[in-house]
Amino acid sequence: MPIGDYTNSIEEVIKRDDIRGICEKNITPSLARKLGVNLAKIFIAHTDIMPVNVVIGHDMRLSGPPLASALAEGLAAGGCRPIALGLAGTELVGFLTAHYSDVIDGGIIITASHNPADNNGFKFFGRTGLPLPVAKEVPVPSPAAPLRRLALGLKKASIPERLAWDDFAPDYIKTALEKGKLDFTGAASGVEKPFKVAVEAGNGMGGRIMREFAALTPQFDWVFSNEVPDGRFPVLVPNPLNAQYQKMVATLVTENDAHAGMCFDGDADRVALTDEKGRIISPPLLGTLIGKKLREKLGPGCVIAHNMVCSWVVADMLGDRNDVFGEAGTFMTPVGYSKIKPIMYAKPDIAFGAEHSGHYMFRDFYIADSGMLAGLIVLELASELHKQGKTLSSQLVELRAGYHESGEINFQLPAERPADRVIEEAVKAYEGEIKSIYGVSEEGIRLAEKYPPEFKQAVSDVLVEAEKWWFCLRKSGTEGGGGGICRLYVEAVGDADLMEKKRDELVELIGPQYRM
Repeated sequence: MPIGDYTNSIEEVIKRDDIRGICEKNITPSLARKLGVNLAKIFIAHTDIMPVNVVIGHDMRLSGPPLASALAEGLAAGGCRPIALGLAGTELVGFLTAHYSDVIDGGIIITASHNPADNNGFKFFGRTGLPLPVAKEVPVPSPAAPLRRLALGLKKASIPERLAWDDFAPDYIKTALEKGKLDFTGAASGVEKPFKVAVEAGNGMGGRIMREFAALTPQFDWVFSNEVPDGRFPVLVPNPLNAQYQKMVATLVTENDAHAGMCFDGDADRVALTDEKGRIISPPLLGTLIGKKLREKLGPGCVIAHNMVCSWVVADMLGDRNDVFGEAGTFMTPVGYSKIKPIMYAKPDIAFGAEHSGHYMFRDFYIADSGMLAGLIVLELASELHKQGKTLSSQLVELRAGYHESGEINFQLPAERPADRVIEEAVKAYEGEIKSIYGVSEEGIRLAEKYPPEFKQAVSDVLVEAEKWWFCLRKSGTEGGGGGICRLYVEAVGDADLMEKKRDELVELIGPQYRM
């Protein structure tokens, strides 16, 4: 076999934010073992007191246990002390590295999120739950006094090499409630009819985690569906953006007269919610509700971050869309939750970050990417409304009517029509309407005079704004061969026909035959 065949298999699985691939093809126990050896060097370099504790969890996929075992072997061979969690969601692993950062030095979750059952992969957490490149900047616990150093080493060695679900999951939920300043007892007191929540777990990790929360809120009425984790995915692969999955949670809500519904992806770090009519609340609308609720809790000065493909509703409701760099309450970021976390770490006035894909990050919860906390904050809001005789949908009527989104439209482009060229053509086609152009530099979002911009781009993503509408084109950083996968987003304010017109024009310009 040519050497290139070996190295290409590695290139196939290393994505922008994690490692993902197909089991037995390019995700194997052998790869997991080698990965463990190499990761051990990083975790050891970021630690001062031995032993180096690294927690390992896996979601419900059938390939998780053997990959976890091989990864642990590699970490141990590299000089770390692996701590097995067994079944866990992504947030639970991140929580342990953050909440117990004095004794836990890193974490790895084995998951492929919303990808098919034969896929799997690895996501990493450094100390304090941050991405590895950011975690290395965090001060390492290193007491100067000899007895304090001895005590810390003994505390680290006292952590069992295997933790049961009850050792960390209830702790995670209780901490989320505290960090989110959530008061469900007050929100539910004095109501004649209990607030009812419908949870469609899709056989992912969300059902098991939400059961922990349900145990703390007996005043609510709970309905669960497909709550048992099952890596065979007997119904469907859980993805909150999937229309069939959204229909399942909508049906669960309406058939049970629930006041809100929620569903999660496989590893439970992304969430989608519905109102009492079963209508999905889009991620930008959800981010707006959460941002407003957090400002009630934390004060009006906290800044809300949103990525460049979030609806204008976020800036309009929480800041000023003409000032996207934080001075008016909102801050625009590049796409990718791993991009938002370092920005929030560097800018502590940002209290909350929202992604269009359903990732939500909270400064006061260790900058965790927490679909769980996002869902709980909206449930608190919905239960407060229920106490007042109001519904969740009543808060969304005007917002839904005012902003018309195309959703994500994907194109697999051929090699002879690369995504970079398509993006440049699209910007040029609307020169007469453009009010502003935003690109992505190494420092983050920057305003550009033209496209390609005068500054060096980190990625090809571009946001083009006109008077009443905007579009964004992105080249996928994780998928696609040939000319790459190109992602299109279009929105218009107050005019659905305008959105559809511009959407159709752009689809035609890019090439409808390449639409996925």
